[in-house]
Order: sequence, then structure tokens, then C-alpha cells
Amino acid sequence: MAEVVDDVTHDTLMQGRIHLIQPAQGFRSSLDPVLLAGFIAGPVGRFVDVGCGTGAVSFLLADKDPEAEGVAVEIQPRLAALAQAGCDRNAFGARLHVLNADVRRAVGAPPLNRATFDLLATNPPFRPVAAGVTSPDPERAQANHEVTLALDEWLDCAARLLKPGGRLAAIFPAERLVALLAGLAARPFALCRLRFVHPHVDRPASRVLIEARHQGRQTPMIEPPLILHESDGTFRGEIRRWMGEGT
Repeated sequence: MAEVVDDVTHDTLMQGRIHLIQPAQGFRSSLDPVLLAGFIAGPVGRFVDVGCGTGAVSFLLADKDPEAEGVAVEIQPRLAALAQAGCDRNAFGARLHVLNADVRRAVGAPPLNRATFDLLATNPPFRPVAAGVTSPDPERAQANHEVTLALDEWLDCAARLLKPGGRLAAIFPAERLVALLAGLAARPFALCRLRFVHPHVDRPASRVLIEARHQGRQTPMIEPPLILHESDGTFRGEIRRWMGEGT
């Protein structure tokens, strides 16, 4: 259960191994960071988490690979401050640097030097501004809609930050897969893994997980569908393992 203190909640991931400090109201992490981190195969190496929010993906990747070092980038000051507080609480020390910045303008200067990362992971804003109703909460709107970071922009950032052969990993709405694939094809990326995420076995995909190689050649692998829930609503075994429950 989350503990509410001073308008934030103190939550845990991986059966209490990872601490996450989030706003009690406003932007809060979903299951998506767990899915993205579970999808990414180790070793992680040097990574950058674009749009880190309160740090869930970065913390999960740092936990997955004890040798991993990363930069967690977040444009919203309150979320970046909570990510830093969570980083301190998790004792990742010098392995993880939280940067409060607009990634579009920060690329090219330390710690976001060009062509220096093995992995760029992102759970980016999903929705075009013109699509659907934008939340009246500015923090939530910026996290969920492409207000300050659109698809083409984070793909451009990935192309600049990744080493040749580096990996781009992202979770994105299934209905926007065509746009995502077109964006990859327009840049020096080769799709290598694609996995559809379904809430139930008889429901359409709601998300896609992708991995692409920068300046590489790869035959794409379409992986088996990832089904989140059993018929009774409980998480299926693979999801429970990604959440740290069992082996």
C-alpha cells in the first residue's frame, strides 16, 4: 500500500526492493514502465531514460543490471525532483544521474553527449495534442500528450544519443504503430524486436513494445503476444515475474 506524506506517495516496485516517490495527485506511474523494463534484455550498459517522470524505468533498469549507469531526463521540475529523491532513497549513487532538462535542447552537452549511450529507453508522451481531451492538470497533460516532446522529436534525440549499434527501446500505443515504424524507417534505425501487448487474450492490443538498432541491420523478430491478465483479472505469470514475484 502506498504511504501518503506531504502530497506525495511512497510506493514500491519489485516486491519492495525499489522505492518510487510520486505525486499523490497529478502524474502517476502506470504498468507501462514495468513492461518496458521487463522487455529490455540485459546487459543494459550505459543508458538514457527520456521522459523519466519520477524514475520508474531508470530504477528498474539500474536494478536489473548492477553494472548499468544511466541518465534520467525529465523536463518537469517537480517530477525530476521526485526522481532524484527516489534515486537517493534507492542508493543508486553515482550510477544514475537525474537531469531536469528539455532533452531536445540538452543533447550534445554533458551528460547527454552525442553517440555515447548503449541504450535509450522511453515511455514517452503517447497522444498527439489534437487527439482526445487534454487533461486540465498541466503536469499530467505534459506527461501524456505531445505538448513538449513529439514522436519525431524523441526519435531524433535517440539518433543523436545512441552509439552505432546502440538500442532504442520504447512502449507506445498500438494504434500509433504505423507512425512509429515510419519514424524509425526515416532515420538510421533497424527494427529488431516487436511485441504486441494485450490486456486479455481476446482483446485487441493496447500497446506495442519495440526495440530498434541504431545504424545496424537486423531481421525483425515479431515476438509472441504479451497478455497481461488471466480471465479472472489477475496478472499472468510473465507479468508477475517482471514485477519481481517469483522466478
